[in-house]
Amino acid sequence: MSVEQSILVIDDDEGLRYSLERVLSARGYEIIQASSGEEGLKVAETAKPSVILLDNRMGGITGIETLQHLRSKSPDSMVILMTAFGTTQTAIEAMKFGAFDYIIKPFDVAKILGLIEKALAAYADLHQAKDDYEPMLNSEDYREGIVGSSEPMQEVFKVIGQVAASDVTVMVTGESGTGKELVARCIYQHSLRNGRPFIAVNCAAIPENLIESELFGHEKGSFTGATTQRRGKFELCDGGTIFLDEIGDMSLTTQTKILRATQEGEIQRVGGNETIKVDVRLIAATNRNLEKLVEEGEFREDLYYRLNVVRLRLPSLRERKEDIPSLIDFVLQKLCRNRKTRAKRFSADAMAILSAYDWPGNVRELENLVYRSAVVAGGEAILRKDLPDELLHQFDSQIPAGSSQQPFTPKKLDSAPAISSPPHTATAPPPLESLAPIAPAATLESACDALYQILRKETDEGILSEIEREMIIRALKEFDGNQVKTAKLLGITRATLRKRIEQMDLKV
Repeated sequence: MSVEQSILVIDDDEGLRYSLERVLSARGYEIIQASSGEEGLKVAETAKPSVILLDNRMGGITGIETLQHLRSKSPDSMVILMTAFGTTQTAIEAMKFGAFDYIIKPFDVAKILGLIEKALAAYADLHQAKDDYEPMLNSEDYREGIVGSSEPMQEVFKVIGQVAASDVTVMVTGESGTGKELVARCIYQHSLRNGRPFIAVNCAAIPENLIESELFGHEKGSFTGATTQRRGKFELCDGGTIFLDEIGDMSLTTQTKILRATQEGEIQRVGGNETIKVDVRLIAATNRNLEKLVEEGEFREDLYYRLNVVRLRLPSLRERKEDIPSLIDFVLQKLCRNRKTRAKRFSADAMAILSAYDWPGNVRELENLVYRSAVVAGGEAILRKDLPDELLHQFDSQIPAGSSQQPFTPKKLDSAPAISSPPHTATAPPPLESLAPIAPAATLESACDALYQILRKETDEGILSEIEREMIIRALKEFDGNQVKTAKLLGITRATLRKRIEQMDLKV
């Protein structure tokens, strides 16, 4: 029995410990027992079990108190709290202090076995995440918050560089949540106006009867509630850059005033007669189809051409899925710096689910989901179990029947027949190119059987590493050395791929 499947039962009920040991040991698990929380802490610190079944009400310290100490004694263990009283307080405290789950006594065998298998899967997931972890990027290089090495994002960076130093008006388009304001701020930071004000205005969030006052100011007494004179955003932003988000939601009347401000550099406060000169660079953004709005008469054509001098379209996240691991790494590093979470990474299983998701809410949705998962996670790694249920159900429903991409479940130990091996030889496995071609196979299993037989005739060791090497070479060749795409195809992290390339001394 491997230590990865050891289970510690902490309970002062000798009969329950005996029953659990019989049931679990019959299924190949190594069982360790402790009759109190104090004893359990000592055992856990030494044995580091993968799963701990912990009773809540015992003589001495309680299960909840034991759970709190277990976080330092055996932080990787998956703790399942057993309680006869499923109170609100018990449930909240169990999850608050890092329990994997809790179960209410009395429980049937199938239920506790199912829960243990899930806990073992999470434990294996956690250790794989630890082995694979390496920061993907230096967050200091992305202080502006825009992350992406994909081709669509490289085109965005090029346009930012081309327009930043000028005063040209820029129209940023893209779906909601793609980071239009971040791009606007980036243009401002690299412009000659970066020492002057930057003001962002969400036009869709301001009521129509107030937006003119918000943008251009008002005079005292110009409308009910205008008790004092107020300067608007354009006036406050004189010499700087103003960002008008969701400009497609603006009324035609306000559009007329925006046109004059951009074309003539002049504004008038609501209720005033004085013309005020302003020098403002305008960056606008929308997720609506402005061309269609112009055709329907809902957006001024002259303003459209005034704004659409340079068009910068931001790709949706589903168009640049290769950026997802880097974005997640960036968000987690930011959360850790702000001490909002201990989680530093996603397990490979969880990352595969996030990479397959279409992200209708784009980067904003990704940030929210990462934050939510990091809060729910009990340790430094975010596991499959920490992802939202609706995301897991959607992912599992998309896996074809019979696919090898099934959720992990621990395998039971079975006795295997002895295998006779040929005498040991030091011969290295031959390159796959030198092997005889494999006949077309009807299934993946038969293809693997044929490959195994060919390699087995040639060598006595190193089969797996040779296959791994050749698969990496072929994937790198397919993607012209692009490590992000290669890692995604192989189902490993980019950090793991880099390690394999170094270990195998591959020329990329």
